[in-house]
Amino acid sequence: MNSRIVAPRRPAAPITAVLAASALAGATAITALTGVAAAQPAAPAHDVAERVILAPAADAACGMTVTFRAAEQGAAVEYRPAGGGAEPVWVDATPKGTALTGGVHQTAAMTDLAPATAYEYRIVTAGGDAGPWRQFTTAPDGHAGPVDMLFFGDAQNGLTEEWRTTAQSAFATVPDAELILQSGDMIDQAHLDGEWGDWYAAMDGKPATTPLLAAIGNHEFTVDPFATAYNNHYTHPANGPEILRNTTYYVDRGGVRIITLMANSIFLDQQREFLDAALADNPNQWSVVMFHQPVHNAGTARDDRSYGDAFAETIERHNVDLVLNGHDHAYARGHKTANVVDGVNTGPVYMVATAGSKFYETSADNPSWSGQGAERAVWAQQTSTFQKITVDACTMEVTAVITVEGDDRVTSNDAAGAGSVLDEFTIDKCGEGKLVR
Repeated sequence: MNSRIVAPRRPAAPITAVLAASALAGATAITALTGVAAAQPAAPAHDVAERVILAPAADAACGMTVTFRAAEQGAAVEYRPAGGGAEPVWVDATPKGTALTGGVHQTAAMTDLAPATAYEYRIVTAGGDAGPWRQFTTAPDGHAGPVDMLFFGDAQNGLTEEWRTTAQSAFATVPDAELILQSGDMIDQAHLDGEWGDWYAAMDGKPATTPLLAAIGNHEFTVDPFATAYNNHYTHPANGPEILRNTTYYVDRGGVRIITLMANSIFLDQQREFLDAALADNPNQWSVVMFHQPVHNAGTARDDRSYGDAFAETIERHNVDLVLNGHDHAYARGHKTANVVDGVNTGPVYMVATAGSKFYETSADNPSWSGQGAERAVWAQQTSTFQKITVDACTMEVTAVITVEGDDRVTSNDAAGAGSVLDEFTIDKCGEGKLVR
C-alpha cells in the first residue's frame, strides 16, 4: 500500500455562525474546483435508495432514524417487527437537501419501538419502488448489556483501499457490533460526492443495518462551509444547542451515554456547557465523549491546546470514562498523570486513532501530553487501526487492532502486523472506584 507520512495542514480558520439561519458559515481553505464534475458519480436511479445510514434516537432502546438519498423527494419508510407478521408502519420521509450530483437526501424516524427487539424496514421511493427489507435491533432498556461498539478515526484518504481494509477488518472481527462511531474527517474534500460514495462503499452497506454516529471534522467543511454534505448524510438526535444541531448531541445506549461535540474552534463555550449538563444528568454508569480534534495531539507536529482548554476540566471533573478523537493521523492512548495512583490510572482515558492512508509523525517525546500534565501508555506512527469497545456491566474493554502500516511504522510497544493487537485495556468500575488496567 502507498501509505506515507505527510506534514499536517495548517489549521483552518475558525468558522462563524449565521444565527438567523441557525447554521454554520465561515471558511476553511477553498481549493480549486477544476475537474470536480468529472469526479462525481451519476445521480441515483429512480428506483434506488442509496447511502442508507441508520442512527439511534437519543434513547436507542425506542427509536431509530434512517437517512438516504433517492432521485426524487417523496420517499417513505415502512417498518415492523422482524418476521413479517405485523402490519408495517408507514412514515413519509422528510427532504434534507439536494445531492451534489442530483437526487435528494431524505430522512425518516422510526418511533415507538420496543427495547431489545429486531425490526425490519424498507424504503419506498417516490415512484413506488420498494427496496429490500433490512433488519436492525434496538438497544436493551436501561443498563442492560453487554454491548459491542466499533470506533474509527479519520478515513479521509485511501478511501477505496486503506479505509476499506480497516472497515472490512473491523466488521469481520466484530460482525455483531451494535454501534459504529467515527470521529470526523470521513472524507477529504466535502464537495466531492465521489468521496462520500467511496467512504460508504468501503463498508458494504453496514450502516444500513448497524447504526452509526459521526462527529464532524474540519474536512467536512472543505469547499462546503455550511457542511451541507455532512448534514445531508447524517441525522442525529436534536438534543444539543440549536445553533449546533446535528453536530452536538448525545445518545443513551445500553448503560452508556455517548456525547458527541462539534469542536472545530466554534462555539466552544456552548459545547462545554452542553457537555457539562449532559454529564451532570447522565443516568448511565458509563460515559464516552467523541469529537474530532484531540485534547492531546497524537502527532508531534501539532500542540493545539485549545480543546484541552475548552473541555479537559469538564471531562476530568465528571471523570468521563473514554474520550475518542481523530484529526492527527497517528495513534495515542493515555491519561492525566495526576490520576495515577499506585501505578494505575483512575481517571479518563484519552484516545486518538486513524483509519486511512494518511499519517503524521510522532515520537517518544510529545509536548502536547507532557506539557499538559498527561502521559501516553501506547503510541504509534504510520499505523491505522479499528477499536473494539465492549461494555459489560461494570467493565469496559477496549482493543485497538492494526489494519494498515506504512513503511516507517513505529510503535511504542513493538506491536506490528495487520491483525495484531496494538493496544488493549480494561476500565474496571466493579469496586469502589475506577481502575484502568
